[in-house]
Amino acid sequence: MDHLGAFLGHFHPVLVHLPIGILLLLGALELAGLLSRARAFAWLPALTGGQRTLILALGACSSIIVAALGWLLAHGGDYDSALVHRHQLLGICAACACLAALAVHRWGSLYALALASSLALVVMAGHAGGKITHGSDYLTSRMPPALARVLGIAPPPEARKAAVGFERAVVFADAVGPILRDRCASCHGPAKGNGGLRLDSWELLSKGGKHGPVIKPGDLAASPLVLRIDLPSDAKEHMPPRGKPQLSDDELTVLEWWVGAGAPRDGAVAGLDLPPIVAGILEERLGGEATPPPDRAATLAQAARVAGELGIIVRPLSPVGPWIEVNARPAGRAFGDRELGLLAPVAPAIRWLDLGGTSVTDDGLAALAAMHGLERLHLDQTRIADPGLVRLSSLRQMEYLNLRGTAVTDAGMGALRALPRLRSLYLWQTAVTPAASRALGEALVDKRRIARWKSEQAELGRRIGAERFEGNTGESLNLDTKPAEAAAAGPASPPKVN
Repeated sequence: MDHLGAFLGHFHPVLVHLPIGILLLLGALELAGLLSRARAFAWLPALTGGQRTLILALGACSSIIVAALGWLLAHGGDYDSALVHRHQLLGICAACACLAALAVHRWGSLYALALASSLALVVMAGHAGGKITHGSDYLTSRMPPALARVLGIAPPPEARKAAVGFERAVVFADAVGPILRDRCASCHGPAKGNGGLRLDSWELLSKGGKHGPVIKPGDLAASPLVLRIDLPSDAKEHMPPRGKPQLSDDELTVLEWWVGAGAPRDGAVAGLDLPPIVAGILEERLGGEATPPPDRAATLAQAARVAGELGIIVRPLSPVGPWIEVNARPAGRAFGDRELGLLAPVAPAIRWLDLGGTSVTDDGLAALAAMHGLERLHLDQTRIADPGLVRLSSLRQMEYLNLRGTAVTDAGMGALRALPRLRSLYLWQTAVTPAASRALGEALVDKRRIARWKSEQAELGRRIGAERFEGNTGESLNLDTKPAEAAAAGPASPPKVN
């Protein structure tokens, strides 16, 4: 019987909108009947006594059925008891008010009071049900900050998160907690704690659920929270369940790092020794307001002036947008640290910078700090050495770096670990050893992400293979001779043996 009750209880969310719609329709029709008495609204319909009785009977019966199904669902789910009790009480009162409206619908004033009470109770019960399924802030969580300020409501979580900033962010409160609240709290939060597990606060997460702790700090393989999130999406135990918003790849990467790093709580994010890829993700998530892009017209005007003065090539990277490419290679050794400093007016717009074959030194690379959007950098055949690489640590968007023919060594590779997006590094004719290059690659690349993507790729390949159709009509057998012609030719001669 318990299984039958749980099965029937799951029909509550399917049918709950039926009595709501019936009562709202009845209220609209009654309002239309009142307005129809005025000449201007004479075209509006007015209910007959039989129609009113039928609609009220349907509303009363459906509300009683939905209330009973809700009672069964509450006994089969891990919901917040206070919210469930309030929702149940309001739902029962709404059903009773609907029955009362049916009983007194022939007496005008009593009927009006009963119908108004029914509608009010239905709205209140629906709001309480919304808190159970979507959280207590489901109406305000996506509210525009400006409207929230007007109404005196706390800013939405997204606005608070963006305002924190990477430098002031605290590990759990600002980096990990929001991920768990956004992706997990609908089933493991204030309204509903499946398996006795709450993930909306540090204290409750540490407590675990009825099956024990869900994380083991420093050990991903013994942390059910991470293991279940990392399962294939069609696996029965995968979390969040199908139909719920899933963790993005970046969110899962942050969560895996956090557990593997010992699940710190109160440390400042900026003060931790973060893997480059995690640092890049958190800087993007917590960085606050984005810097507005430079003005295209002003940038191109400045770029033309700088190119003429320095004898270099400056050109836009696309027909739209302010981003530019600067190529100082044509100037050769005449382009040095002073000339690099003269690029300051267009520095924020530079995405690609070629300083190959110039006289730029380690000291001159200080000018690159203003080029925070730099993605490609050529320093080949320059006077750059290990100290200069330290000046590149702020270039978080760097993807490509050419150091061919420079004096860099293994000692300088550590500074490049601060570049989370670096994927192409050219080190020909340098003193950097293959071992140091491989060590840098292992630090910059998250092998778990690659393994996860390969697993997804294999699964997609399996699905594609399962959908392929192959129709074989014999052409793959190279049967060029028609059957009749083959019979007329007689049996084939046996092969000769030499």
